[in-house]
Amino acid sequence: MAKTEKEIWEIVDSLTLDEKIRCCALHEDRFGNLPRLGIAYRSCDNPSGGWCDYFRIPREEMEEKFWGTCFPQAAAQGASWDPELAHEIGTAMGKECKNQQVDILLRPGVNMKRSPLGGRNFEYYSEDPVLSSEMGASYINGVQSQRVAANLKHFVCNNQEYERMTTNAVVDERTLNELYLRVFQLILEKSDPWTIMSCYNRVNGKWVHQNPEIMDKLRKEWGYNGLVMSDAFAVHYKEDKVEGHKCGLDVELAEESNHVHLLWDAVNNGEISEEELNTIAYHVVDCFYKIHDGYEVAELDLAAHHALAKRAALEGTVLLENDGVLPLSAEQVKNLGVIGAFAKSPCYMGGGSGHMNGHTLDITYDEIIKQTGEEKLSYAAGYQINAGFPPEDTPREGLLAEAVETAKNADQIILFTGYPYGIESEGYDRTDLFLPKSQRDLLEAVLEVNQNVILVVNTGAPVDISAYNKRVRAVIQGGYAGEAMGSAIAEILFGQAEPGGRLPETYPCRLEDTPSYLNFPCYPDTVPNVVYGEGIYIGYRWYDAKKLDVAYPFGYGLSYTTFEYSDIRLDKESMGADDTVTVSFWVKNTGSRAGSDVAQVYVHDVESTMHRPVKELRGFKKVRLAPGEEQEISITLGRHAFEYYTPALHKWVVEGGSFEIMVGRSSREILLSALVNVESEERVKYFSPQMQVGHFTASPAFPEAMAEENETMRNFFDEKKNQLLPLARAIPFGQFADVDLGQGTMTVQQVQRIVHKMNS
Repeated sequence: MAKTEKEIWEIVDSLTLDEKIRCCALHEDRFGNLPRLGIAYRSCDNPSGGWCDYFRIPREEMEEKFWGTCFPQAAAQGASWDPELAHEIGTAMGKECKNQQVDILLRPGVNMKRSPLGGRNFEYYSEDPVLSSEMGASYINGVQSQRVAANLKHFVCNNQEYERMTTNAVVDERTLNELYLRVFQLILEKSDPWTIMSCYNRVNGKWVHQNPEIMDKLRKEWGYNGLVMSDAFAVHYKEDKVEGHKCGLDVELAEESNHVHLLWDAVNNGEISEEELNTIAYHVVDCFYKIHDGYEVAELDLAAHHALAKRAALEGTVLLENDGVLPLSAEQVKNLGVIGAFAKSPCYMGGGSGHMNGHTLDITYDEIIKQTGEEKLSYAAGYQINAGFPPEDTPREGLLAEAVETAKNADQIILFTGYPYGIESEGYDRTDLFLPKSQRDLLEAVLEVNQNVILVVNTGAPVDISAYNKRVRAVIQGGYAGEAMGSAIAEILFGQAEPGGRLPETYPCRLEDTPSYLNFPCYPDTVPNVVYGEGIYIGYRWYDAKKLDVAYPFGYGLSYTTFEYSDIRLDKESMGADDTVTVSFWVKNTGSRAGSDVAQVYVHDVESTMHRPVKELRGFKKVRLAPGEEQEISITLGRHAFEYYTPALHKWVVEGGSFEIMVGRSSREILLSALVNVESEERVKYFSPQMQVGHFTASPAFPEAMAEENETMRNFFDEKKNQLLPLARAIPFGQFADVDLGQGTMTVQQVQRIVHKMNS
């Protein structure tokens, strides 16, 4: 059923004008709406083909069509640092989509985590564009291997939920390109998502779907020729619809009744041409035939998918603290207190479009019983779970008192905490970093009577546990790890498996330390313009630049074994801007257990014209080793590893000089380093007569540009020979035209000649 480009255009040419217009919106939740040709296809947030709140409807009463495998959500997948695993998950989700007649899976979300308060952070992989792009591209390739369209979203700067449909993100050009656009660009280099979703918010004053600066990046500079849809009800008025379609938006994610008659008016008034509609129709028809390219729906193996979900949960669970108490020995356990309602009612996903009804739900308490036997356990809920948007949190004295008694009588305690369903959700952001008050009260009360506590935390984003993490014996961050989270946590607690996760984002010490603290509005603020004042410094980039302590750094995670890194080597000492360099090193498991570690490669620009982060992640590799085993890791770095975006020239450049290649286990644990020299003559700045003198004198090109000028001029602009030059650095260079420099005049022609040389 596959079609060539020529065949797709032939189909488009056969469409009536009315059919072309109807391609621009949905009809009964279907794309295409071309019944004459048998073209119609549907999208959904999850493979089950529907949405059903499992906290409000008993599981036994839910219709079968709402079931599917709930895999760990994106943040928990990001904690695995395993693109191959992301591909497997995407493949499995693609199979389930195909089985339920879902043609477009509205995932993955890859927005950068600008603030830990973001309501949908659990739907996004990381605070870093390299990690997010590797995970996102692999996931997309997996989904589409099953002839299901992945939907890359939300393009771009959808970094908060509060007022997301009205706010305007004010982002400087460099920040926009280096972080928020970069992740999409990198994904498009590694995969070909058949659909992309634009965001709700404006960027620099215009809705993204009608913002030429941004849409031209996607369509023209990056050459994306797939289907672009809006987010649901994100296109507001006739003018927005028309301008959006002219900028590269194909389909408004809303029913055609709110769209078609306005487009007819626009066609009749000459505001949009049939040629522009032809391009939209091409994308719509082309996507249909990619999806229906001879794929046969196979019977699902949900048991295998559940096993994959469990493996993914194991790979994404992060051990934050451990004084040696973990792993537990089931034989040595005598009286184990299990405290926390989440032990019996796990919260394994976030709210809104991240929802998925798990087909086979592992209950953590039941899985612990399998390890120890029920006779060794005592249980207390400690708090009440209330779901909602957001949920109520009311401490229950009776539950608290019961938990304290359980704690008094236990030799060891596993205490389960986290966010009830609805605290992290589409539609709004968090207002703080703390656990619910009922859980904080529980922690304090339990620790007063028994400090032999293992704390399990299930949240989709960073949480402040600084009041407890050094008072308990171990801390496990489970994340929203899907339907098999319960068995994964139990196996990690008792040593059948290791905690394979590493943090995909920084855990700050305080909310006040976070990069966007003063520029991240939430209720009751009404801020039409959200200024990205932290610039390129989000996540670890910020904490490194500010030299701030963090609770847990980016890339961090403990293991049940130990690793040694050694013998870093580069395959060349010097390279050109478009060459590659391969960094190699050895990793050895020096402990007594098998385990995995994530080797992370960062790059530090030793000296640059423009300010740059202290270090930036440029590559990584997850390695699994038996006790005593060692393995050589090689990671190749190309142009992307060294370049940065210069607003003066509106492009990416590689500035020549020395770069330090760093290898570490986290952004704060660098173990090896080596230098490479990059030879490049690419300019970073565009010089003009209006630029300050200091920019000229600081440039290595300035002495050569001045070489043919007279000695008086050369001496004047030489700080060793002119003590007053520091006072002149802030003066525009062109102001010295026709000014007597002491022994002569610098003419306008000389200024222009020097500027020209600087720009050559």
